[in-house]
Amino acid sequence: MYKIKLVLFIGMCLITNLSIKAQSQLLDSIKNNSSEKRIMKNISYFSDVYGPRLLGTPKYNKSVLYAQQVLSENGVSTRLESFDKGYRGWDFSSFKVQMTTPNYSSIIAYPLAFTKSTKSAQEGELVFIDKIQDAYDLKGKLKGKIIMFKSLYYPVKSIEQQMSIRLSDEDLNKATANTDPNDVRIGYHSRISIPTLFENRENYKNKITEFFKYLEQQEVIATVEPSDYPYNILHVDGNRALPSFRLKTDYKPLASFVISNEHFGRLLRLQNLNLSPKLKVELTSTYYNEPLYNRNLIAEIPGSDPVLKNELVIIGAHLDSWHSGTGAVDNAASCAMLMEAMIILKKINPKPKRTIRLVLWGGEEQVFAGSEFYVNEHVGDMKTGEPKNEKPKISAYLNLDNGAGKIRGIYLMGNKKIEPYFAEYLQPFPTSNTLTIQNANQTDHWLFDYHNIPAFQFIQDPLDYISAIHHTNADLYEYVPKEDQEFNADLVAYLSLKIANEKELLPRKPCQYIKPNKIGNTTFQLIGFKNAKKVSLVGNFNNWDMFGLPMYKTADGWKTKIDLPKGKYFYKFIVDENWTNDPKTPENELAKDGKGHGGLTVIYVE
Repeated sequence: MYKIKLVLFIGMCLITNLSIKAQSQLLDSIKNNSSEKRIMKNISYFSDVYGPRLLGTPKYNKSVLYAQQVLSENGVSTRLESFDKGYRGWDFSSFKVQMTTPNYSSIIAYPLAFTKSTKSAQEGELVFIDKIQDAYDLKGKLKGKIIMFKSLYYPVKSIEQQMSIRLSDEDLNKATANTDPNDVRIGYHSRISIPTLFENRENYKNKITEFFKYLEQQEVIATVEPSDYPYNILHVDGNRALPSFRLKTDYKPLASFVISNEHFGRLLRLQNLNLSPKLKVELTSTYYNEPLYNRNLIAEIPGSDPVLKNELVIIGAHLDSWHSGTGAVDNAASCAMLMEAMIILKKINPKPKRTIRLVLWGGEEQVFAGSEFYVNEHVGDMKTGEPKNEKPKISAYLNLDNGAGKIRGIYLMGNKKIEPYFAEYLQPFPTSNTLTIQNANQTDHWLFDYHNIPAFQFIQDPLDYISAIHHTNADLYEYVPKEDQEFNADLVAYLSLKIANEKELLPRKPCQYIKPNKIGNTTFQLIGFKNAKKVSLVGNFNNWDMFGLPMYKTADGWKTKIDLPKGKYFYKFIVDENWTNDPKTPENELAKDGKGHGGLTVIYVE
């Protein structure tokens, strides 16, 4: 028996050593075929030549064609797939914002997307408003005026901490120790569901459309909002006063601008001194209505296994950008890195079992236009949840959209089952193997995760992405750290290949549904709350996924059913985005789970 055990032990050691050697050889091959020079050249083309790359514009289209050319020249098969749903593009050829009274000053400014040209240069007095109703109260008194969104003004000040940072061991350890996917330890995560996000955006757009129609009727010249960044950095996107009017059928708002926080503050102080400052503004803009400008790029390394080749590992990043910078950091760097990963895999020809697919998305900045269309067409209906052809075939989707810093790990999106897989895959990358249960959203992987595809965002060193770069005029080539790009490409190439060669599809999260479930051995009911719009069940059985177990309305409240194995469970409800105790449970019986969750009801499944 001893001899048998010894032989088995020696055999296992030999297999392990061979595995480690093969792993090392694969990684060496990847590193030997990657090129920092090629990555940086592609970033330069995306940003310097074709940037910025707003949805539906000739420059976005040219960037797609350039990416296709580079991949094709390196032997990677590609195709273009339309995501057009009547989207329009927008650009400008000239603009100017100047203070003319009480003295002259050039104003640091940038026009907001999808806004109309002015009728030549126009000068007007300023009207500062704290809320929309203020403008309605001035009906008949706004002709020739410029509306200033005072409600968005929060004075900036000197920043005393470091603006560009890399994640410390302490930061990463905190992320690893996190037990609640909704708890933000690093990065960012908004506790909102995708349907609610879409609904809120549409409702706000409708509300602001009526407001801008009113301003036009009142013959207002333009609107101005302050940037919320310091040092004259301009934050220019569709997430503040003016949303994205991205459809051909949308209203065309009057000329609108973002100006530096400091200049907005100066104008407000002059107004408070009763000096009645005036601005002269001018904008020449253009709209585009070409469907060919709205296409995703798809590239593939075909699978070699007779059966598994029909399954997919998808890597993706958005190629579009906002328009005040050149979109180098957000998100040309990620696109160039993923292209490099595909080129590496093509060169080393590892013959993955599953097909590895790259998708460069369009319109991510315009509420996920490109990925929403793809998911609806190939994965599952975003409204009904009806599965489409690719849903059972996708092993994982990996997304890169957190700036251009070094990859440090992966957000697991509440999927505990996936942790041992990534822990193994990332062993060769000791500085980049942090795994946190934390959710991360607000980018394209979110839509895949909604359909319970194992979909993940990478943890990256933030550098100055949030403090200075994100959606600003500082999103430029100079802020892409060269030393991180090749490393990231190597890691993604290696990780994609490991997933593609896995025996089975990666595990999905339990208890996640798009529509309320009416079949199961355990019934949950919330009495009352008849006026609520949306209610979800949340508990340790779905790892506190706030929106994965929607409930359906009944005569006396809300209900859902799920299958649970025997055991003790904690739960509560999410009512219109708010955590809510089960009112049937007396307050003195509400429990805690010892992991930060309180106000819970305990249920035992026998």
